[in-house]
Amino acid sequence: MTGLAKGAWWATCGAALAGCMLAAAQPARAPDDGGAAGAAGAALPAVAPRNVLLIVIDTLRQDHLGCYGYGRPTSPHLDAFAAAGARFQHCLAASSWTEPSTASLLSGLHAARHGAHEYSVLPDELELISERLAAAGWRTLAVSGNPNASPQFRFDQGFDQFWFDDSDKAREYPDVSELVAHAEALLAQDDGRPTFCWLHVMNVHGPYVAPEAFRDRFRRPGSRDFPFQSEVWKEVMRKGEVARRADVTPADVQDLEDRYDAAIAWTDDVLGRFLARRRATTAGQNELVVITADHGEELFDHGGFGHGFTLHREVVDVPLLLCGPGIAPARVAAPVGLVDVAATLLELAGQLPSVGGAGGRFGDGQSLVPLLTGGEFERDLPLVAQLERERQGQAFLLQSWPSRLIETRVDYAGRRDVAELFDRVADPAERRDLLLAEPERSTRLRALLAARRAALEAQGMAAQRAALDPEQQRQMEALGYGGP
Repeated sequence: MTGLAKGAWWATCGAALAGCMLAAAQPARAPDDGGAAGAAGAALPAVAPRNVLLIVIDTLRQDHLGCYGYGRPTSPHLDAFAAAGARFQHCLAASSWTEPSTASLLSGLHAARHGAHEYSVLPDELELISERLAAAGWRTLAVSGNPNASPQFRFDQGFDQFWFDDSDKAREYPDVSELVAHAEALLAQDDGRPTFCWLHVMNVHGPYVAPEAFRDRFRRPGSRDFPFQSEVWKEVMRKGEVARRADVTPADVQDLEDRYDAAIAWTDDVLGRFLARRRATTAGQNELVVITADHGEELFDHGGFGHGFTLHREVVDVPLLLCGPGIAPARVAAPVGLVDVAATLLELAGQLPSVGGAGGRFGDGQSLVPLLTGGEFERDLPLVAQLERERQGQAFLLQSWPSRLIETRVDYAGRRDVAELFDRVADPAERRDLLLAEPERSTRLRALLAARRAALEAQGMAAQRAALDPEQQRQMEALGYGGP
């Protein structure tokens, strides 16, 4: 992306070119909860954006981006994008793997309500943001490289066109450059209607695919070859042989991180050039762009790998960045969730009226528009996350900031009926379990978790599990997922 293209893009996002260049040039800093809660005094334009582009970077954990304090140069384009718009410091995914979390992102419902666990088909009665916008006359487009967020599980509800390639099971997923090309082809078919486009890219997901030049850029001396789904990876995560953790060396973890970071940098490079081209088009001049992730990735943080096995911070803390007409640069400290994204986009698109100035609702999610305009925002119910993957992991998380309580029914390591309490401010890495040290807080939060879970499950939908054929099963295994 040329400097001129960057400048046009950032300026269009609502920040002065000089200010954005200065922000992008600053060294990466750790998140600061003392930062602005929103764009104080700012007002969104009376005219809604003509187009909405929702980009989901699969498996992108928040703390490996420069704009969230990471020290390696993985994300220069995303960092510049974040400097020009709203960056939410604390965004909680709805689950730690793709299907339930993406269903929550698009519907605003917590996983306990939509029920899309472990290869389930989305329920008929589930309303996605695509359906709401299509009913309002919008053109709705989707491009996904993940089979867990594809038409085979009915993620195409409400979309006029949905690109997903299910013909080639020999590869894990299409490259980000290929997916971007398909999105551009669909977007180019402009018929005059406002457009919603969801683009779901995959390279940050294992096996962390990146060109060799990017691998070389991040490969550090002394690392030892430790690819995704190595022998130790499978022994620990698939067979629960936790004694094999002792065989994982610092050099192994270093190589794993290098592969992961290279994939982020490649994705950042492709998306940066895509967004520059987009901003150069007439349609892109009045477009709201949202960048987030469905979940993160464990890189041996708590003795494991991958995702969809636990609910620790490395797999549920995701980035959330918004840039577009009228959105002033802001660092938003208030904790939010992926369930809030759909309500926010609908309100910004003029399709969800605010309620008493407090922002509208869609499903369980609350619109974050008040946080973008310096208004009041008060969450009426605590955020939750849920994992239901049989023996691989069953857990429920309740967040009452800064507390996070995780109740694990079973996990891949053989633990059963374990509760853990963490303070996300005092202990951001979740290393100190406070359950026994703070019995009053533990008792209160465990009662709140039980009540919240029961209330959500009482409103749950019936989602039926899909039968995977052998080829689909092999593809899931290649991505690191065990079958049902």
